[in-house]
Amino acid sequence: MILQLLKKDCIIAKNYVAAVILIGVGLPVLLVWKQPQMLEVFALPGAVFISSVAFNLAVSEKENMYPKATALLCATPYNRGKLVEEKYLLYFLIYLYCCVAFRIEMEVIPQLAAVDFVRSVVIVFWIQVICMGIFLPIQYRFGYEKTKLLAMLLVVAGPVLMSVANSVVVPATVTQSFSAVPGVMYIVLWVIGGALWLFSMFVSKKIFSSIDLF
Repeated sequence: MILQLLKKDCIIAKNYVAAVILIGVGLPVLLVWKQPQMLEVFALPGAVFISSVAFNLAVSEKENMYPKATALLCATPYNRGKLVEEKYLLYFLIYLYCCVAFRIEMEVIPQLAAVDFVRSVVIVFWIQVICMGIFLPIQYRFGYEKTKLLAMLLVVAGPVLMSVANSVVVPATVTQSFSAVPGVMYIVLWVIGGALWLFSMFVSKKIFSSIDLF
């Protein structure tokens, strides 16, 4: 059922599907060529962030043009909860795609090999959780027209947020607590981020269930 909803979003924003694919592959290559000093800060984070926000704007604009379509979908087996779950799965899949594409590029582009992939994956996931995890409930509450400027603001503020996220230093007392098992700190951070992502989805479902679609 959710796969059919994913297909629906890809069809109504088919031009942006190609854009997401190109951004995921092309942005790291462009940075290697033009701004290699920004690889750690902007390569993977930028690909995920730009792809997610751009795709959100494209799909939301189309859905806003035909508001009755969403109402009719909710009258079928595709209930409101499934519509929300599909959106969160969509942006998680964009994140996964960009991570896989970046990992493959690291094997063939020597300049990317210096990037700490595991650290970047965790940082990018937290950026996705903070930005989209906060934005989506707001969008469900106030609608596309009232939040599209906020989405555009996210695009402008994105590079700053990425720079701040990459400059965060974990206190030594915290890293020492996890030093016995390499990588466990990243696993814990990823699990916490996943829990926050699910909480955001729960909030969005509660908000969307109370919205009058007619």
